[in-house]
Amino acid sequence: MRTFVLRLLNEIWGGNLEPRLDKMIVICEKLCNIRYNSDVDKEETVVGFDNEIEILLDQLTGTSTKQFQIISITGMAGLGKTTLARTLYNHELVKYMFDFRAWTCVSQAYIKKDLLLGILSSFIDDFTDDFYKMSEHELGEKLYRKLKCRKYFVVLDDIWDCRVWEDLKMYFPDDKTGSRVLFTSRDIDPSLHVRSAKPAHVLRLRTEVESWGIFEKKVFRMGICPGGLEDIGRVISSKCQGLPLAIVIAAGLLKNKLSVTWWEQIAASLRSFMVSDPTQYIDSLALSYNHMPPPLRPCFLFLGAFPEDYEVPVTKLIWLWIAQGFIHETGSRMLEDVAGDSLMDLIKRSLLMTSRIKADGQVKTCRIHDLLRDLCLRKAEEERFLANNYRYGMVSSMLCFPLDLGKFLQEGRSISVNLYKFLRILDVESILISLFPLEAVQMVNLRYLAIQAHDGSPHASISNLVNLQMLVIASRKNIVVPKTIWNMVNLRHLYIKSGENIMEDPCFLQVTGNDGPNALASFQTLSQVSPRSCHNIFSRTPNLRKLGFCGPLISSIGDLEFPNLGSLVHLQKLKLLNTFAYPNATRSCNPIMFPEKLKKLTLSNTGMDWKEMWSFAWLPNLEVLKLKFQACVGERWETRDVEFRKLKVLKLQDLDIKQWVCSRDNFPRLQRLVVRRCLELDSIPTSFGRIFTLEVIEINGCSLSAYNSAVGIEKEQEREGNSFLKVHAKENDLCNYLIHDGITPEDYNARLKRKRLQI
Repeated sequence: MRTFVLRLLNEIWGGNLEPRLDKMIVICEKLCNIRYNSDVDKEETVVGFDNEIEILLDQLTGTSTKQFQIISITGMAGLGKTTLARTLYNHELVKYMFDFRAWTCVSQAYIKKDLLLGILSSFIDDFTDDFYKMSEHELGEKLYRKLKCRKYFVVLDDIWDCRVWEDLKMYFPDDKTGSRVLFTSRDIDPSLHVRSAKPAHVLRLRTEVESWGIFEKKVFRMGICPGGLEDIGRVISSKCQGLPLAIVIAAGLLKNKLSVTWWEQIAASLRSFMVSDPTQYIDSLALSYNHMPPPLRPCFLFLGAFPEDYEVPVTKLIWLWIAQGFIHETGSRMLEDVAGDSLMDLIKRSLLMTSRIKADGQVKTCRIHDLLRDLCLRKAEEERFLANNYRYGMVSSMLCFPLDLGKFLQEGRSISVNLYKFLRILDVESILISLFPLEAVQMVNLRYLAIQAHDGSPHASISNLVNLQMLVIASRKNIVVPKTIWNMVNLRHLYIKSGENIMEDPCFLQVTGNDGPNALASFQTLSQVSPRSCHNIFSRTPNLRKLGFCGPLISSIGDLEFPNLGSLVHLQKLKLLNTFAYPNATRSCNPIMFPEKLKKLTLSNTGMDWKEMWSFAWLPNLEVLKLKFQACVGERWETRDVEFRKLKVLKLQDLDIKQWVCSRDNFPRLQRLVVRRCLELDSIPTSFGRIFTLEVIEINGCSLSAYNSAVGIEKEQEREGNSFLKVHAKENDLCNYLIHDGITPEDYNARLKRKRLQI
C-alpha cells in the first residue's frame, strides 16, 4: 500500500517524496491515536483468510443440502482458528441465514452442564438464575425444544476430544433445515469419528505477504508502515514464520514505539524458531514478558490462575490484582485507575484478548490465549510466583479459590482457620451455602471475600477483617449490613448483587469529618441498598464512585426521591431501581439533586412520564443513560428542543414506547444507541443516521418494523458515503422466541412486571 501511494504521488508531483510521506504517515498515526484513544481492537485482524472464508461460508450457507452437517477447522495453536470461526459467526450472511446462533468454548476439561448453559445463553435474552438451577437433562430438553424445526448454527470452540459431541448430539435435532455445527480443534478430525461431519478444514501458516499484512494492521492503525521501518519490520515479520499469534505478540511490542533502534533490538531478540512443535517457540513468545515493565509482570502471571478459555470479568480481575498487592499507588490516583492502565497495557501488547465489550465501549470480560497461559504457568513456576497453589479450581463445575476451602464449605465440613491465616483471597461466590461463613471472619489477612448464600447477612464480627478491601455478596434473601462495617477502614468495594438490602444506622458512631476514624476514604462501590437506610452514611464515604439504590424511590405525591448525595462529589455512576408501585406516571426530581460529576445513570421501574426526560439533559457530564423496565411510561417520546450535550451511550430496554420523535440536535455526541425488547416500538428515528458521531445502533428483540428501520438507516448512510455507522440487529428474535413458546408480547410484559428486578 505504501509503495503504491508513493509511486502515485511521485508521478503526480515528481521529486523525492518518500521522507515527506513517512512524516505524513507518522502524523496520521498520532492523530488516529488521539481520535481513537482506546487500545481495544473493535475487530480481530483477519488477513489471508479470504479463500478459507469463501469455502467455509459456502459449506455453512449453501442450499444444495438441507441435511444437518458438522464442519471443522483444525490446526496448531496460534494459527487463528478461533479468529476465523468468529469471523464466520459474525458474518452478515450467516446472521441472515440462521434463526439461532450460539457459541461456547469446550477446552480440555469440559463440563456438560456448562456447555449447555453457554449455548442457551447465546440466544436467550432473558437468561435468569433459574437456568443455573436446572439439571443437565432439563437444560438439554430446553435446548432441544428451542432448536426443534429451526435452522441453527452452533460453534463448539477448542474441542480436544470428540466424546464431547457424543454427550451433546441428542440435543441437536436434525429436521432437514440446513443446520450446522462448527468445531475448532488443534488436531481432531471429526470426520474420522462423527458420521455427519465433513472432512476437516486444516489451516495453514500464513505466507510472507499475508504475515506482513497482519503485522502492518496490528502495529499501525492506518495499516501502512513508514519506509524507514519497513525493512526491519519485514525481518521481524519473517522471523514469526507465518504464525499469526507470534506476529500479533511481536506487533504488541512495537505498537506506538516507532524508533528504529527499538525495532532493531526486537529483531535481534526475536530469534527464528521451528513452529512445528509449540514447545519450541514459547521462548519467542516469552520475549514479550522479558520486555514487560516489572510492575506489570505479576498482573500477567496471575492470568494463569484461571482455567483455560475462561472469560474473566474485568472488574473482578482488577479487584483481585489490588487484593494481591500487585498494584501500587501512583501519586494521588486511585489503585483501580492504575490497575485499569495495566489492563489496557496488556491488551495493547496483545497479551490479553477482549471477549465482551460494554455498551459504553469499555472492556467487560477478557481472556488469555492457551499458549500465553502456558507461558504464565511456566514463568510462575520458574519464579515461584505465589507458590504453586494460586490457581482457581472447580468444585462441581463451579469456580472457586482456594479449591480445598471451597470443597469444605460446599460439604459443610469444619475448617481449620490456622491453615488459612495468610490467605488474601477467598472466592466461593459460585458455591451456594446456607449462611455467611463465620470461619471467614477469622481469616484476618483476607483482602477479597466473595460468597453466595441463602442468607448472606454478615455477622457483626465482619469488622475483624481489618484488611478486607472487597466484599462481594450474592444472597437469596435481602441482607442487613451491620454497623460495624464502618470500622473497616480499608474497605474499597461493597458489592451486593441483588435484593433490597439494609445498611444498619451508624448514627451512634462518633464522626469527626471526612478524615475521621469512621470515614472510609478508599470506599468506592456500594450497590443494591435501600434508600431508606442510607440517610446518615454518605458523610463517611467521601470518595464513593458507584452507588446503586434498590427500594422505594417514588414519594407519596409521585416525585422521584432519594437520599441527599451532595457530599458525593466524586460519584460517577448511579443506579436507581424503584420498588414502590405508583398508579400514575411519575415526575423527576430537580437536576441539582444529582452530583455534578455523574457520568452514568440507570433508571429502572421509576415509571416517569417521557416529558420528564428534560431534567437529565441538565446533567453536565452525563455520558451513559440507561432506561430499563418501565423507567419511563407512555407511548410517545418527543424530545423537542432538549439537548443531551455529552451523552455517548443511550440504552432503552423493556419499555412500552411506540413512537419516538427526535432530531440529531438532541444527541449531538451520541456514539452508541441500544434498543432491546421494546416490543411495541415502530421504528428508530431516521435522524439518528445524521448524528456524525454515531458508530453503532444495536437493536435486539424488537418488532420487524423497528428492525427494518435500523437497517434502512445504515443503508441510507452507506449511499451517502458514511461507512462508519454499523447496525447490529437481530430480526424480531424475541418475538420469534415468544411465538415459538406460545407466549404473546402482552404475556411477556406481564411476566416482566411480576419479576423481581435487579440492577
